[in-house]
Amino acid sequence: MTSTETQARRVASPHALQCLEVWGGSNRADRTASVPGLDISVHSDPIEGDRGGDLYLISSCSSGWISRILVADVSGHGRDVTDLSAELRRAMHKSINTVDQSKFARRLNEAFDAFASDGRFATALLMTYFAPSRHLIIVNAGHPPPLRMKRGERCWAPMDRSSDDAITETSSELRVGLMNLPLGVIASTQYEQIAFKLEPGDRVCAYTDAYVEATDNEGKQIGTSGFRELLEQCPSDTPTNTFSQVVADLYDRNRVSVADDDRTLVLMENNGSESPKVTVPMVHNWLKHNFGLGHTDTIPSEE
Repeated sequence: MTSTETQARRVASPHALQCLEVWGGSNRADRTASVPGLDISVHSDPIEGDRGGDLYLISSCSSGWISRILVADVSGHGRDVTDLSAELRRAMHKSINTVDQSKFARRLNEAFDAFASDGRFATALLMTYFAPSRHLIIVNAGHPPPLRMKRGERCWAPMDRSSDDAITETSSELRVGLMNLPLGVIASTQYEQIAFKLEPGDRVCAYTDAYVEATDNEGKQIGTSGFRELLEQCPSDTPTNTFSQVVADLYDRNRVSVADDDRTLVLMENNGSESPKVTVPMVHNWLKHNFGLGHTDTIPSEE
């Protein structure tokens, strides 16, 4: 299959997540997916082999109201990261029907604390989209902040607690300065949740640090501000499924070298669709989940 044919297949058939499904992994991927209210593209390019240290997971709850997106950058590669990916899948399944993701963040931290006996750690970005209210709830564990471009604008702005429209929820740990630490540093760390309401056409970009540690032709890192400037050169109507390629072309055109590291880029666009209505199958799936009677796990491929 040629690259053009592969691209056409991705355009024609994005992966629509099913109830109680977790989709993703640490493997190479260039695919599109959809959950109620969001169109999502995932580009993940390990620096060595087909699996790297970047993790991306997307889940959909039993009702379709709650979708969760995880992007993590793990220090390390190979089999250990694959094992961690499986552990994070299990943690995601346990909280798949819960809007509040602070417990999920602690679960991930505890899982990584048990995994990182040799001092390794991970940064992670947890995002929960609640379709009925169109709110995106963010927990940032030491990761580069996601960027948002509102519909009709060209500016990409960081999504953090300083944003004008941020809805924040503080935790007891904030009072002693332990905010948004990487996973695996302190097992008992609690994480701050920040919520934003997305309007139809709004876009959110999550990424790993290879993009901001890229260097210009003078050898200087571009940082988050330089990355934002590159994104602002993208036409605002760039389809989600071609966004990563447009970004790659902009790096080449501006003579910017992406860091020699795993790279993952996730673009989400609010498509304006209404949240699903409660149906008998949804209730059945909710009961199935709560009695432990099955989930779906999907690892995307480029074919």
